[in-house]
Amino acid sequence: MGFRSGLTARGWTLLIVGAAIAAAASYIGEPDLAWVGVFLAAIPLCGLLAVFLLSPRLTLERSVVPSSVAIGEPARARLAVSNSRRFSFSNLSFRDGTPRTLGPDARFELLKGITVWRQVAGYDVPTLMRGHFPLGPLTARNHDPLNTAWRQRRIPGDPAWLRVTPEVWPISLPRSGRSVGSSGEATPQRVGQAGMDDVLVREYQHGDGLRRVHWRMTAKRGELMVRLEEQPWDPALTVLIDTRDQAHLGSGRDSSLEWGISFGTSVANALLAERLRVAVVGADGTVFRPLRGEGSSGRERLMAAMTDVSASGRSSLEDCLADPDALSIAQSVVACLGVLTARDAAALVAATIGLAQCDALVPDAEAFSLPPDRAAAHDEACRLLSSTGWNLAPYGPTTKVPQAWQLLMARREAL
Repeated sequence: MGFRSGLTARGWTLLIVGAAIAAAASYIGEPDLAWVGVFLAAIPLCGLLAVFLLSPRLTLERSVVPSSVAIGEPARARLAVSNSRRFSFSNLSFRDGTPRTLGPDARFELLKGITVWRQVAGYDVPTLMRGHFPLGPLTARNHDPLNTAWRQRRIPGDPAWLRVTPEVWPISLPRSGRSVGSSGEATPQRVGQAGMDDVLVREYQHGDGLRRVHWRMTAKRGELMVRLEEQPWDPALTVLIDTRDQAHLGSGRDSSLEWGISFGTSVANALLAERLRVAVVGADGTVFRPLRGEGSSGRERLMAAMTDVSASGRSSLEDCLADPDALSIAQSVVACLGVLTARDAAALVAATIGLAQCDALVPDAEAFSLPPDRAAAHDEACRLLSSTGWNLAPYGPTTKVPQAWQLLMARREAL
């Protein structure tokens, strides 16, 4: 294990002054004064020897509670430092490494005597950014009793991992509830229920393929009925999050990108809590998809996936929507979009042809103070989406996720 050592400012001062006195006294023939200089110069050298011979033998146990928090919520690191060397004396200062995105390293001090000891220390970890973050390593710096010399080394111990997730807001699903994935035609199929098959039906509409006709139901009702879902494990709803960096405003946890990720996570979490099937798509492709027979573990898997979502360098939504499986397998789409162009709007319209319902939150150009040319292009793109059946609702820098969700659902009900 590597280490560094040296003299403090006090140690260097004593060494230089002592050497100067000894040299001057020898030159003028004052041996008693020379011994004083030698004594002063020897103090830091003895201190340097002491930090090696009397250095404590340290071990570390580290934890962080809770190990998973939403962005902005408190987390606390706990460090149990133990010394197994019976004869040691040092003033100890510690620095625990934290990622730069979470702020500066934590620092604290301990003063222990000649004995075996165990000390527990802790500090609050700022959760300013979303992601998985290692805490550590712990670096100890011990000084001699006169603070003339120091020795620094890393303490062996595994790092603790902190997961900072998107903020999840409580939201209410539409009345009769839970029809958010099928535009009110029927309740979307729940995950994990035994015996479910393609039994949800509606009346035949022009363009439906004959392979979807439910012949038994048709014979009983006297009307041509078709199955709503041929693939029971495809998502009933897809949450589309515009993760393009250039389409968003602000930075850090207050950016519109983080707001959109929080919105998408909240919607998907609410649907999974009702055991409904949901997929999440970002600008770089699919982020989360349901698994066959998955129960409550789906929400944990969702949080892990959304924690790792990063800003995309793509310039247009065309790239992710070009994948034929991105949206076409869903019945409905709920999107949280960034600043749009006509090209983005055209790609969204083309990718959602035939879907039962398309809802989207879009930035309010005026609230975000967009430049005039960019605001005009964004407003024109929104008009294109609205004219093709998209249900749109605006959000601004101060809009809360539940507030935006309620507005979006209210506008859907009003259609």
